[in-house]
Order: sequence, then structure tokens, then C-alpha cells
Amino acid sequence: MSYLGLDIGGSKCRYEWWPVCGAEGGVVDPVHPAVDDDVAHKLAMTLQAIAPVAPEAAVIAMAGVDAAGKRTLREQLPVHGIAYPIEIVEDTIAAAAAAGLREEPGVLLWSGTGSFAIARGESGQLARVGGRGFAFSDEGSGYDIVRKAVVAVLHAIDCRGRETQLVESMTSAFDAGSPERLGGVVQRLRPRDVARRLPVVLEAYEQDDWVAADVLQNAMYQLTQLGVAALKRVGSPAVAGSRVAYGGGVLEHHAVIRDGLDRTLQASFGGELALRLLPSSAAAVAAAHLASGWHQGDAVAKEWIERVSL
Repeated sequence: MSYLGLDIGGSKCRYEWWPVCGAEGGVVDPVHPAVDDDVAHKLAMTLQAIAPVAPEAAVIAMAGVDAAGKRTLREQLPVHGIAYPIEIVEDTIAAAAAAGLREEPGVLLWSGTGSFAIARGESGQLARVGGRGFAFSDEGSGYDIVRKAVVAVLHAIDCRGRETQLVESMTSAFDAGSPERLGGVVQRLRPRDVARRLPVVLEAYEQDDWVAADVLQNAMYQLTQLGVAALKRVGSPAVAGSRVAYGGGVLEHHAVIRDGLDRTLQASFGGELALRLLPSSAAAVAAAHLASGWHQGDAVAKEWIERVSL
């Protein structure tokens, strides 16, 4: 028997199988309720391409989907030829499961195109902080870092901020023509297309640009504060020895941000932490594992899929 898990974020859709020794996983283009018109049709096409032979069941962890959206997808997918059992959950559910928050207390920090933190308290209660959308939240994410770099550029050219090499590099990266046009160009792009310019900020930092350094340090601070707030919501202190997992493309692929976050976390929590970096496949594997447990009647898996909302 094989079970399929999808982790659909802002920039990509990763899929994995359970048991993990089965078929290979991979990455395809994402499906997003805020971007795609016919989400059910596109999701069905994605599932058919990934799994020509139907799995026993699947769990799809999707960013940006609400309760009504999940219900609609469950109703419409069979119309598009998907006949096997499927559950739709928030992407935060699979991330939390991957971080081990089903089993023991701790906190997860996530930074990809968007960001969030999830904590589990001593009595099992769960709380999410952040991840409320790129326009008003997602602090410390790839999108947020690039957005703040753009703000720094606009302040620099208006003599409201320090000079920075980001003026030239960001203008070029977005093909804006001139720094004055940068804001107008960026605000028309999808969040994932903005977040993809993160390496431009990192390159400026590596060349000792103080403005880029400030932008990155602010991101590390914001991510740390998300974790502290999530722990507070479940009644747990942010102290040395705490179990902290982190994941998402920004933290997985950029060591300078990951290392800086380590230092910021330890300074804020007052000492060494039990740190764990999740691989990029972890949330999709967790979704596939949840699909297996849910389909076979495991009480914990059913609880997480049917009742837990983050």
C-alpha cells in the first residue's frame, strides 16, 4: 500500500510517499487558491501527473486554503477524476507534524515564501503565530526580506535612508529600468516571484552592505519573536534547552540566515537550544504519513486531520 502527501507552499509543490522506501518524490508547480482560478481542476491534473496509479489515500497540505475551500476541493476533485480518499489540511499542519509536535512540546519556526511559528505546550495544546498573508504578516520570510530591501532602496533614493548597493542590484534584479520605478514593478508581482530575489540581498550582505545586514538581522529577530509568541500562547517559557525545529526554503538553503537565527534564538532564550533543521521533504513526508494513519483509522492521525486547525 502506498500513501501520497503533498506540501503546497507559496513557491512550489513537493510530493512524497509513505512508506518512504516506495516511489520517489519530487517537486512540481504549486496550486494556490489566491492565484489559480480553477483550483480543483489544476490540483486534479497535478495529482494525475504525480500518481498515474492511484494511491490508497492522500493528504494535501495547502497554503492559503480555508474551511470552505477545503470542503469545495473535496467535493470537486472526484468530478475531475480523483476517486481515492483525500483530505485537505493547512500547510501548517504537515509542518507541525514534521517537527514532531504531535509527540512532544517544542516550537517550529518556518521561513519560505511566507513564515509562521507553531508551538506545542506541555499539555498538548497547539498555537500558531504569523502566517496571516504576505500583505500584513509573514515577517522574516523570503518575501518579507526582499520587500524590506525594496523599501530601503526607495528610502535611499529619497534621501530618507542610508546609501546602499541594493539601489543598483535590486533595480537590475527586477528589471525596473530605474530605482524610482522599482516599487511599481515589485507590487505587481506574485509573492513567490518577489521572494526569489532573496539572493540579491544576501550578495549585498556578503559585500558588507550595512543596509542589507540590517534587513537580514531584522528578519532573524522577527522569526525569533514569532517563536517566543507561539510559546507564550501555549503557556511555555522561551528558555535555554527548549526544543526548536525550523524549516522552509529560506532556512534550509541559506546558511547565513540559519546561522544568524541560531545566534539570535540563543540570545533571546538565554542559552543553548535543542535545534533541528527540517529537510525540504519533511512536510510532504509527514502529510503522506498522516494519510496512512488516517486511512487506517489511527486516532492521532484522524485527530490532526479532522480537528486540528492552525
